[in-house]
Amino acid sequence: MKRAHIWIRACVHILLFITLGVHSSKFDVNPVTDDISRLSVLRQNIPKDYKIPVHYVPKEEGGMCWVKLNVFYLEESLKGLAHKFGNISSNRKDISIFIQMFQELRLNMGSVEPIMYDFECHYREERWQTAWYFDFVKDFLIAAQNKEDSDDCDPSPCPTTPYTATTEGYLTDTGTLTDVVERSLLSLLFIPLIALIFLLVWKVRSCRNEEDLQQNPAEGGLFTGTEVTAPPLDAEISEKNMLNVIEIV
Repeated sequence: MKRAHIWIRACVHILLFITLGVHSSKFDVNPVTDDISRLSVLRQNIPKDYKIPVHYVPKEEGGMCWVKLNVFYLEESLKGLAHKFGNISSNRKDISIFIQMFQELRLNMGSVEPIMYDFECHYREERWQTAWYFDFVKDFLIAAQNKEDSDDCDPSPCPTTPYTATTEGYLTDTGTLTDVVERSLLSLLFIPLIALIFLLVWKVRSCRNEEDLQQNPAEGGLFTGTEVTAPPLDAEISEKNMLNVIEIV
């Protein structure tokens, strides 16, 4: 009888272990982070200056609803990007994996239309370069993985002035500031370089002039040689008198 109870308890523990193990493994599997490393591959395969259209809400305006506000339009943006490549393209295959991720995320979030409608005035349309676009996608996936979202989000007041659309990309202000600084530094580097070139040219010309003066000192007589003096006035008078005497004879 005791053995029967022991076997029953053992079977119950085994069933509980299997059940809990299956459920824990099910919840631990996160499809969002399994293929994030493919983003770097896509960044390398797509030209850097390619402009990708995106419809989004900035993080500072979306708050805790940022993930829900961007999941639909990012999915649509990825679909549009995938259509730029052929059916057998590796880029299209990798992008399709992320599209599937976004679809699963959106379905797990439930209905996002009401929140999107509340934040309608905060959406922006821009065209981003490849690097900034995939940085934004990566930030989104990390936020979704960490469940940085909430069902209760109050939208901030709509902007009183329309935003200025840009084509530079994610983190536009930072990127623009960096470009300006880089250009300023480059221009500052050219100033001493140009001055050095002028100095070298002047030095070479000075050396050549000195060599010419040393090799041909007669040519410099106009400034440094002996001056050519006119004959004395008395000599001119004596020569005239001699000519007069010869004519008389």
